[in-house]
Amino acid sequence: MKDFDELERLEYQKVILKNMATQDYLIAIALIEQNLVRAMPLGGKEIKANLEEPENLKKLSEEVILNLLLRVFQRSDEGALKRASEDKGLLLVHMHPKRMQKELPFIKSEWIRDGDTKQFLKYLGNLSKEVWTASFVKYKGIELTSISKNEEI
Repeated sequence: MKDFDELERLEYQKVILKNMATQDYLIAIALIEQNLVRAMPLGGKEIKANLEEPENLKKLSEEVILNLLLRVFQRSDEGALKRASEDKGLLLVHMHPKRMQKELPFIKSEWIRDGDTKQFLKYLGNLSKEVWTASFVKYKGIELTSISKNEEI
């Protein structure tokens, strides 16, 4: 009986670990220049709630964006900051962790090297479930505008 309980516990842990490896992430990305050098700070959080519910998306996106923007603000001590793209300088991305770990570093380094925002957004759209631009609207707060949606991922 004791062995059965141990086996059941191990099986449960395996399911938990498998689920953790498949949880998607919501990632905030800032495309900036600092001291005339391109940079791409990013931050994210595992998605635990259903993003189809507008309130869940709003709450998680605000949290992820706020955390990133506070870090970017702290970087201003190191020199002047400028958005690299006025309308697409702050992005929110819904992505699978495997793609985030394997492919996002490559397209990030490519953008930092060549600054081709259009190409970066194309690659990002192909890797992601959805990409939004984020902006602040007076009296409304953070507003997300979908610029890419990939139903196949």
